[in-house]
Amino acid sequence: MGAGISIDDEGRFLVHGEPVTHERTLEVLWRGLSPAPGGGWQVRVGRESAPVAVEGTPFVVVAVVDVDGRVMLQLAGGGREPLSPGTLRVGGDGVLRATLASGHAARLSRTAQIALGMQLSEDPSAPGGFRLSLGGRDWPIGVE
Repeated sequence: MGAGISIDDEGRFLVHGEPVTHERTLEVLWRGLSPAPGGGWQVRVGRESAPVAVEGTPFVVVAVVDVDGRVMLQLAGGGREPLSPGTLRVGGDGVLRATLASGHAARLSRTAQIALGMQLSEDPSAPGGFRLSLGGRDWPIGVE
C-alpha cells in the first residue's frame, strides 16, 4: 500500500489530500484501521500496512441519533454504538469527545455536537461548564 493516507477532523479518509469516496474502499480502510505498534495509527489489509496520519483521534461522531430512547453515536465509517454519557468531555478546542466501547476517544463533528448540544445546559459547577440531561438523569461534562 502506498503512503499518504490520513483521516481529517470530519472523519474522512484522504489519500494524498483527496477524499476517498468509493464505498467498498472505505469499508476496507475502516475495517483495517488499528493502532500502530510504535504509536499512531495504521491501515492493515492482508499482509500489507501503511501509516495513517491522524491529528488526535481517527474516530469521529458524525451524528447523534435517538434509537428507542437510547442516544446512539453514528461514527464515520458506519459504526454505531450507544453513548456512555459519563465519558463526555470538552477539549481545550471546545470540541466534545466521548470514549467508545473500545476505549478509544471519538471527536464529535460540528453536526453531532449541535445535535447533542440541545441536551446540554450550562453548569458552572461541572468541570467542563456543562451538564448533559438524558432520560431523567444528569451527567457533568468533564474536561480533557
